[in-house]
Amino acid sequence: MDPRFSEMNKVLVNNGKSQPYEGYVIATLFKDGRWIYKLSISKDPRSTETYDNWVPEKWLTLTK
Repeated sequence: MDPRFSEMNKVLVNNGKSQPYEGYVIATLFKDGRWIYKLSISKDPRSTETYDNWVPEKWLTLTK
């Protein structure tokens, strides 16, 4: 089974609890029988400051 998203794909993250946000896939890992993705996320699109976060595939949708 291959990951659904590849590195540098722009994705929308929606966990159903907080406001959806966008990020870029920077790594993938198959763990505990599922794919998880490390995303680079910027809280302010005008800023170069980012943080990294691991999220499950079910929260992600590919954006254009």
